[in-house]
Amino acid sequence: MDANKIGQAIAFLRKRAGYTQKDLADRIGISDKAISKWERGLGLPDIAYLRKLSILLDTDTDSLLDGDVVHHDPGWQGVVVLDDNGYGIGASTLIYDKPLVEFILSYFLLVGIRNIAISCSKEDKEYIRKKTEDGRSFGIELSFSTSGIKNLRLSNEKSTMIVYGRCFLYGVDQTRFFQKAMINKDRLTLLALPKKNTTDTEQIRMDINKKVVNASDSEQNDVQALNTQYDYCGIPILFCPPQLIQSILNSGDVGEFLNAYRERHDLHVEMLDRGFVEIEVDSWNDVQETSSFLRIVQQKCGMNVYCLAEVAWRRGMISAEMLKAQGEKYSGTEYGEYILSLYQRVKSRQIE
Repeated sequence: MDANKIGQAIAFLRKRAGYTQKDLADRIGISDKAISKWERGLGLPDIAYLRKLSILLDTDTDSLLDGDVVHHDPGWQGVVVLDDNGYGIGASTLIYDKPLVEFILSYFLLVGIRNIAISCSKEDKEYIRKKTEDGRSFGIELSFSTSGIKNLRLSNEKSTMIVYGRCFLYGVDQTRFFQKAMINKDRLTLLALPKKNTTDTEQIRMDINKKVVNASDSEQNDVQALNTQYDYCGIPILFCPPQLIQSILNSGDVGEFLNAYRERHDLHVEMLDRGFVEIEVDSWNDVQETSSFLRIVQQKCGMNVYCLAEVAWRRGMISAEMLKAQGEKYSGTEYGEYILSLYQRVKSRQIE
């Protein structure tokens, strides 16, 4: 391993995330002198800190140890599609202790995407704007369309992460899989995970290059699908190259565009590990199942899953004082007390 190269990568990613050396040290629980030594190539991070360091710097441990910053391009934007739901499930629907929109926005914050366009109803728009103060409370910028995705304002020069369903995703090292899907910015990539195949889920077959194999490909070109131990199914999270975003918006429906595109062009998948759980929250039974799952995880593991304020702070999008303000806003609730306890731990480390 090249200590100088790793140090340069840490310095670059730290500055990109908006941390000072002390900010980063406080979040890891070490001294800023240690960060300084790493960045000057005078030492390497202890293996015990690597995972936390990679999360804070929005990278993975392999890239960090390779000193690789090529793939860490901030030129991404986000799209959320919250179509009308027959059950009335929307942005404000409570999933155990937090609204659905917090989970969805967290996906973007995990990989450092700050500019997010949302297609939703007028009611959802007003709720999200009030909840997030137009994104300012969490260091992000939001824009809206209440008349479909065709009217979203997006850059044609940026790659785009699209969440086009009410999905709850939970698993270990999720950020790393998102980042792997973002590496190849010249191709359309769909997330897929091992999932029990039911009547309303479609199994995805792929070749050794993780390219989707269509039935027509197999018949005409004798394409061999990759043999996997589990059935993989797509989930509604898509990574789109700049040249395709306008076509997707013009189609008016992301799912329909994807189905048509995969029959004529190369669609790739990024495969999540087994152990990931994805629930599409489209009915009140789904809301109940997801809430029960989340309650068990949080109570047994002692953590608050997808706490948007915490994610924003750990990604360097908001300051510790803004984190405190979020906690005070919900003071008296379990959610608010969790944020305030996090803030107190931050301040105690700074004093030490």
